[in-house]
Amino acid sequence: MRQPNRKRKMSMESKEHVDQDGWLGQTEEEKKPRGGATVFSQEPSATTGETWSWEQYLRDWSAVAAPVELFSKDQSFPEHENGFQVGMRLEGIDPRCPSVFCALSVAEVCGYRLRLHFDGYLSCYDFWTNAGSPDIHPVGWCEKTNRELHIPKGYRKDKIVWMDYLKACRLQNAPKKLFRNRSPNGPVPKEFQVGMKLEAVDRRNPCLVCVATIADIVEDRIRVHFDNWDEGLDYWCDVDSPHVQPVGWCQENGRTLVAPQGYPEPEKFSWTEYLEATQATAVPARVFNTRAPHGFLPNMKLEAVDKRNPRLIRVATIIDVDDHRVKIHFDGWDHKYDYWMDADSPDIHPIGWCDVTGHPLEVPYGANDVKILPGQAVCPTPGCRGIGHIRGPRYAGHHSAFGCPYSDMNLKREAALQDRLREQTQTHLESDSSHSKSENLRDLNFNGQREEMNSQSRLVQQAKCLKIKGKEDIDLDNLFRGKKKQKQKQNTNTSKSKN
Repeated sequence: MRQPNRKRKMSMESKEHVDQDGWLGQTEEEKKPRGGATVFSQEPSATTGETWSWEQYLRDWSAVAAPVELFSKDQSFPEHENGFQVGMRLEGIDPRCPSVFCALSVAEVCGYRLRLHFDGYLSCYDFWTNAGSPDIHPVGWCEKTNRELHIPKGYRKDKIVWMDYLKACRLQNAPKKLFRNRSPNGPVPKEFQVGMKLEAVDRRNPCLVCVATIADIVEDRIRVHFDNWDEGLDYWCDVDSPHVQPVGWCQENGRTLVAPQGYPEPEKFSWTEYLEATQATAVPARVFNTRAPHGFLPNMKLEAVDKRNPRLIRVATIIDVDDHRVKIHFDGWDHKYDYWMDADSPDIHPIGWCDVTGHPLEVPYGANDVKILPGQAVCPTPGCRGIGHIRGPRYAGHHSAFGCPYSDMNLKREAALQDRLREQTQTHLESDSSHSKSENLRDLNFNGQREEMNSQSRLVQQAKCLKIKGKEDIDLDNLFRGKKKQKQKQNTNTSKSKN
């Protein structure tokens, strides 16, 4: 393990200091905790007055750390330091809509992590990622790879030119050398092609395995799209991921395959008929080479990003495991805050990761240990130091249960954010009369009402429309009925010719 670079200067600058939208619309009450709420725990931590160390902690609790070799390259100790700086521009994937590439800027740097900002949008949509993430790319990457770049809000699609945009805004693009070295395994095997079919686990509902399509390929990863479901459910993964399997895997393993919405008699789904009707091919079964199961075990200790407050990384314990996931418990916190996450998630790290990368580590707290710093927000939730807000990064802190990500009233709520892309799409459609009608139909049902297909309705097979590549609507019911009529007609003609 590399020793921490004690001389490293960690930039904690925030774009919110310079953006006009950073605190727009906040009440005086929400502004108060800003000075104290942004203080992070280090050694010694902000929650206790004593120096805290992993070595002593493991000894005190007779605990064992998760072995470093169990972590992937994206989870383990980085090979290079974080060279990104606040204000640098780049391109990257929207984590809420994995099919969309956006213009981004670095809003904050903390250790090996970045808070990225969508250009032209409020900072409440900002998100955290690692500096070595495969989801971020240098300026010009979309143009070079023939992918559409979602333009910054306020710019017309046919007018935006990156270099002109950077020059006009006096902005700096992030140097190419800062972006991660690609997988040593090389690119995706050529047998994997965009449009091919496979069976894939729904990461939000891992008990479901669904009909899916390879929607995109970038270097060593594929984007999985569930046929006739919202693109917000898509995800990127390696081809050796246990989440993707060849056509017929469910039948061979006694699992139920979830058919696409609109498929007639989904309980009688047939891959043969479906591939014929959609004029698609399956990824050859022989090219799948699923990696070995993860080796994480219950009671192992690690460091994990707190999904309810993603600017924080906490001391955590694995309390349960299944084939693809681990259940995380934050030491010192109530079990109601436990949650499952993918074993290959970039948000879990070996012990010592924060120390090596220069990121603050939130250590376990005791009921009598919480130490209120001068000027710090006082949140009524036990253990909470007033950092973060249920409405996202737009608010640096809170001091009430209403804004607390851990309060009982917010425990089952996602961050209270509006749909960033839909809001812009509606505005753009109103101002651009030449927009294609097919784009409008993407979010419409047959009654003309806008609806959103989410993972919770996955088992309800009601829709009659299969969306293929986002361009064409096909009525599966009529499609398969037509295929049957065509076969019947062919059989009739054959019998007549014999007579």
